[in-house]
Amino acid sequence: MNKKFLPFIPLALLFAFAAAAMTIHFANLPKIFRLSERQINLPFVYDGEITFLRPEAEGSGLQIGDRLMAINGRAIESNEIYFEEILKLRPDQNYTLTVARKDPDGRTETRDITLTGIKLERNFSFYSRNIVSIVFTYLLPTFCILLGFWVVFVRPRDYLAWLLLFLLLGVSTIGLEGYSSNTLVGAYRNLLFSTWALAMLLFGIYFPERWSVDERFPWAKWIFIVPLVFQVLRTLLVGAKMFLNINAIDYLKPVSEAYNLIANPLNLMAIGLFFAALSHKAATLKNPDARRRIRLMAIGTSVSMVPSFLLVIYRLVTDAKGSFFEIVPFWFALMALLLLLLFPLTLAYVIVVHRAMDVGVVIRQGLQYALAQNGVKILQFALLILVILGTYLLISGGNNPAVQIGFIVGGLALLPLIDYAAKNLRVWIDRRFFREAYNAEQILSDLSEQLRTMVETKPLLETLSAKISESLHVPQVALLLKNGGDFLPAHTLGYETPPPVVLDENGKTVEKLRQNDSLIIYKDDSESWVNEEINAEEREKLLRLNSSLLLPVTAKKELSGLLSLSAKLSDEPFTSNDLRLLKSVASQAGLALENSRLTEAIAREAAQKERLNRELEIAREVQERLFPQELPPVEGLDYFGACRPALGVGGDYYDFLELTDGKLGIAIGDISGKGIGASLMMAGLQASLRGQAIHFKDDLAGLMAQINHLLYEASTSNRYATFFYAQFDPETRRLTYVNAGHNPPFLLRRKDGEPEGIEVLTLAEGGAVVGMLPPMLVNYSQGEIELCEGDLIVGSTDGITEAMNPAEEEWGEEAVLEELKKIYGKPAEEILGHIMEKADEFAAGAKQHDDMTIIVVRVLSSDG
Repeated sequence: MNKKFLPFIPLALLFAFAAAAMTIHFANLPKIFRLSERQINLPFVYDGEITFLRPEAEGSGLQIGDRLMAINGRAIESNEIYFEEILKLRPDQNYTLTVARKDPDGRTETRDITLTGIKLERNFSFYSRNIVSIVFTYLLPTFCILLGFWVVFVRPRDYLAWLLLFLLLGVSTIGLEGYSSNTLVGAYRNLLFSTWALAMLLFGIYFPERWSVDERFPWAKWIFIVPLVFQVLRTLLVGAKMFLNINAIDYLKPVSEAYNLIANPLNLMAIGLFFAALSHKAATLKNPDARRRIRLMAIGTSVSMVPSFLLVIYRLVTDAKGSFFEIVPFWFALMALLLLLLFPLTLAYVIVVHRAMDVGVVIRQGLQYALAQNGVKILQFALLILVILGTYLLISGGNNPAVQIGFIVGGLALLPLIDYAAKNLRVWIDRRFFREAYNAEQILSDLSEQLRTMVETKPLLETLSAKISESLHVPQVALLLKNGGDFLPAHTLGYETPPPVVLDENGKTVEKLRQNDSLIIYKDDSESWVNEEINAEEREKLLRLNSSLLLPVTAKKELSGLLSLSAKLSDEPFTSNDLRLLKSVASQAGLALENSRLTEAIAREAAQKERLNRELEIAREVQERLFPQELPPVEGLDYFGACRPALGVGGDYYDFLELTDGKLGIAIGDISGKGIGASLMMAGLQASLRGQAIHFKDDLAGLMAQINHLLYEASTSNRYATFFYAQFDPETRRLTYVNAGHNPPFLLRRKDGEPEGIEVLTLAEGGAVVGMLPPMLVNYSQGEIELCEGDLIVGSTDGITEAMNPAEEEWGEEAVLEELKKIYGKPAEEILGHIMEKADEFAAGAKQHDDMTIIVVRVLSSDG
């Protein structure tokens, strides 16, 4: 068997034991509550034997220690029979108990004792006890068992997880009183209750790191561990005798009787050391995160258990008999028992929300928010129920009408107050432990607009870092840019001094970043890539950066930098929405940095040349670097594109985008005007398209509307662009497109049954040009067509169809179509060259005043 699965064997057996016990327990609960509804309050407490006598039974002859043999003549052989007989009783009815006891000589004698049932009034105490019973018999065991087993299931090799499991299972036994030791539920309660103090002691010493007092005096804990282990062993031997008839416990009888003298004080001291260890660690741990988590756990568990802890001590010291409700004021007992529910809730909050054991990273996000936000809703609902219940009790109890009216009015006034307090509490929780709600789309749009308009690197980096830190509550942000063969910090935010970190471009971290669009770092996870795949030197550099997330900053598929983010202030993991936003921002940052570098290079060149040369060089460099440098291969498709500026300062644009879902983006556009303004708007159009295409995916109409919005906000009133954008799916050969006022591209295909016949379609579906009209006045629609083998799509700008000869005559669309039909079956690059050549022949050397841009896309047939 694989060793990896060995820890799950005892886990499965223990879970089966707990599940079986809880199933039997829950099956008996309806009988218990029916007994409560019948209002029969017995004058004794029975738990396998008589353990407590109320005043009504003290003169009846019944004694503590008597074993119940029969009720009204029916032998009590199980808890089921016991409950059945009790439910038959009627208030004030006599009934006979047959009990067995040992006389002074050790002989067992049997006697019959007659008692009378006691009627319990329906008052606030009655209902409160029922509420407490529901909490401790249903909610507490279920929550403790599920939380404990979940933690061990996630971290089966972590001894702290196992200690937490036994600690919670011990807590789950609180509501299991009243079961005989010879039943499965009784055996479960005895065994897990006996391990509770030991688990709490060890968990307090070792969680989340070893107690410094134990490091100084490692022998001291064994004073408690040895007798507590004996306590567990004794419980196991008692169970072996009872269920397996293996009698070994009798050999330990003298030791067991001696242990009984110190058992209660020993267990209480062990539990007390749990709180002492947590309190000391909360004040002395060096790690601030660990100190914060332990402080929360120490406060929550202390508030939860100290009242009940004091009640137990009081009962031991005074030798008081009965339940908490019978030895202290009702309100104090009720508060002490209800506060116990905070114990497992505190553990869940610290472990899940604050990642004290780093469990469930994937599902923790949803669970932690449910614990924080829905917990408030549950508390609000419970308060409302208490108000309604109190109002009902006062009305039905026959109290003074003035008191009833006053309470009802007060209760109604309290309802909106509870709602107001709950809303403010939820807001406080969200702000204290989680990031404030933010609109990812708005942040992306705002940041895109700011980055597109920046031409200096330093303000660009400052804006990028500040916006990410503000949006996600990330205290430390570092941007490393490529410089030669290394990546160096270009801008940092939140560090006292910039960390002296240099990452080699051939290192494992950079290599993984080239292969992934994000890298999440779990430093405390031994199986994480940061602990398994990189060397100690690179790991130390990431620790200096305090990195929790790395993102690649790319331009033209080249890694130009990397973005390092620390953990959020709330210690909340980065969600899928966060990653989607950050990936888009990093992608746009790469383009913006590339444009920024280009602008800076242009500025340096412009200082050395005259204005005309500078404008031509700017336009030429912009176009050369922004047009596709490589054509991504697409199965079943042959395509090509080219642009020839009229004067070296072009405003035409074409692009081919390799999309993440395997599709190909096809774009062609024509910017109004000439010169540097048109060239820069072309760069903005390209940046907008590439930044938004990954976000809108198949919604091309929405994509075109967003591009129109961005260009309208960033350009002057006389600047606009005709633009055509399409996406081709190679799996389905489906072409989806939007035409924003551009010359409709031609779609040429052979007519059915006519090998030489060619029909021509135009791709005109869309809307107005982009950048001219405000968003509220523009509406776009997208077209869709399924392409066939041999289909040819040709798109061009005005420079092709409006090419002019010396007589100032235009070449025209009809002439272009005639030439396309002649070379219909040729490769895309050859078709493009042929059209450009024919346009030049028609122009006959005449000076052209418009750029000439053309794209050709041909669907290959099965034979190529």
